[in-house]
Amino acid sequence: MRSLSIASVAALALGLAACSAETETKADAAAEAAGDDIEANVDTAGEAIDNTMDDVEASVDEAAKNLDAEAEKAGDKIEQEWDEAEREVERETK
Repeated sequence: MRSLSIASVAALALGLAACSAETETKADAAAEAAGDDIEANVDTAGEAIDNTMDDVEASVDEAAKNLDAEAEKAGDKIEQEWDEAEREVERETK
């Protein structure tokens, strides 16, 4: 009976050890998968941020071009009005 008890306890211990090793392997695999998911999400977020920054940069460049063009138009109009005012003053003073 004692041999049977020892054999049962040994089998139980081996079974628990096997379960523990399997659980540890599954836990390691799950942790690695979670790490891979986190890395993939970080990469995706980084790409989204890069794309957004590219869009912002393009928008700022476009706005700057538009501002330059409008400033140029305003400057031309002011210059024309100034020239016209000078001609009018010359006509009136002759």
